[in-house]
Amino acid sequence: MHYVGIDWASDHHDIAITNDSAKKVSAFRIEHNAKGLQLLRDKFRDLGVPKEEILIGIETPRLLIVDFLLNEGFTIYPINPKAIDRYRDRYTQSQCKSDSFDAEVIAHALRTDRERFHVLKPDSPLLRELRILVRDQQKLIRSQSRFLNQLRACLKDYYPMALEIFNDFDSPVALAYLKQYPKVTSVSPKKLEKLLRQHRHPNPQAKAQEIAEKLSGPQIFVEDFTVRAKSRMLLTLVEQLQSLRVQINEYQKEIDRLFEKHPDFEIFKSLPGAGEKNAPRLLSEIGDVREKYPTPDSLQCEAGTSPVTRASGKSQVVLMRRACRMSFRDTMHQFSFCSLTQSSWTKAFYDQQKAKGKTHASALRSLGDKWLKIIHHLWEKKEVYDENIYLAARLRQQLQEVPSAA
Repeated sequence: MHYVGIDWASDHHDIAITNDSAKKVSAFRIEHNAKGLQLLRDKFRDLGVPKEEILIGIETPRLLIVDFLLNEGFTIYPINPKAIDRYRDRYTQSQCKSDSFDAEVIAHALRTDRERFHVLKPDSPLLRELRILVRDQQKLIRSQSRFLNQLRACLKDYYPMALEIFNDFDSPVALAYLKQYPKVTSVSPKKLEKLLRQHRHPNPQAKAQEIAEKLSGPQIFVEDFTVRAKSRMLLTLVEQLQSLRVQINEYQKEIDRLFEKHPDFEIFKSLPGAGEKNAPRLLSEIGDVREKYPTPDSLQCEAGTSPVTRASGKSQVVLMRRACRMSFRDTMHQFSFCSLTQSSWTKAFYDQQKAKGKTHASALRSLGDKWLKIIHHLWEKKEVYDENIYLAARLRQQLQEVPSAA
């Protein structure tokens, strides 16, 4: 067997190849372009062994080089960077570090402890496209939050009255109002009502009268040059937010379309509280390769809901799991929170956790841990969630536990 370690970077990759006898077969660097990938393929061919005898370790499951090697038919082991950091101490005591040395460490880690790592089994192209869209949409949503914070800060500098007029500045009506009236201006209730009606405000007449009264009241004095400068910034932020809002909605339409095409659509759609946003996010985080998560515990550890126990002698401490996929943890947190009002047993379970002294986040994490056990069963059996079936199974389990408890 030949073991390949790849230390990746944005513009180049360091490669180290060793064999079963721990002999360094080759070490080289390639550029992150088509020519560099072709060179890598030629180097593997020069080894003169079948692809099945070339195992590749890399510190990420997502890169163009990973896609290239998968398409070429090679076996890839994604290895956590923290694990490689520990393996580095095995080969040096001076704490020296270089890209070429790290590539060699990855190759040796794969050679000595291959059974501790998992082969990368890519999800279906449909799922991978859905995952990209979901994650990119979340980036846009985070950008939207940053622009909203800048918008509020801008208004505080010259137009604090606007903060009293609208509480939700990412709504179309609030952005439309600020775009049309970026400065403190006396506006008639009729004009305001017309604007509010155009953007489907639920109570345009009363809201228009409220805004007109606030604008006609006393205002904080702001110098003209400040108003001119800050109103320009306000209009810029409003334009960006309106554009982002449109793009986020377009992303959601495409996410919905791909989600409905996926074979596991009905499973995740049936989860109470998943909704149009959490359901595709859950599917994109879990994927559609069943072999990747053979047990509920493997899924719970990946999401960070399963706690970590540290025991030594008479001491035993249970801690929150830090090593996990953060995007998966965030998705489970949101889904667990949304399920509190959509499922009959979740609120009671949450209250039990709070009664034990747990914080809100910790109680939701425990609820998410329980949900993942249910989701894994549904996902593995390809069944949809039915509250009545779950409650009946839960009741049977409780009845079986009564004699043993007595």
